[in-house]
Amino acid sequence: AVVSTQSTGNEAKIRKMQITKAFEEGSKPAFRGGISNRAYEAAESEQTLGYSNSELMQQHQSAFDEQEQGLSRISGIVRRQKEIGLAMGDELDEQNDLLGEIQEKTEATGAQINRQTRAIGHVSAREGNLCGMILSVCCFQPLYSGVFK
Repeated sequence: AVVSTQSTGNEAKIRKMQITKAFEEGSKPAFRGGISNRAYEAAESEQTLGYSNSELMQQHQSAFDEQEQGLSRISGIVRRQKEIGLAMGDELDEQNDLLGEIQEKTEATGAQINRQTRAIGHVSAREGNLCGMILSVCCFQPLYSGVFK
């Protein structure tokens, strides 16, 4: 029983090679053992009518190659968009850091202005308005020059 199984497997491989060779040559394989030719024949369409199997295989290979080229182009575009997106994310992170620094400096300057204003208010109340104006010019001059550097 083992011998007949092996011989059947070998016969199937041989038959498959014969069928493949027949299709490559453009002829119809001869079938034995009650198998119909209709099982392997496809209906002819207008696109395949008049072409041999090898010509059809070449057409299919050309179409496949074109699809591969298109996919390669799409892959390149997607890769570039990813790079652009990552660069934009990095730029946004840097901008956020700069905005954070500006906010910290603005808050520090605002606190310093508030302290100076309170100090001027105390001096102004004790010494009069003329002295308060002189102090405000002297105190705010360094603040403004530091902010706009």
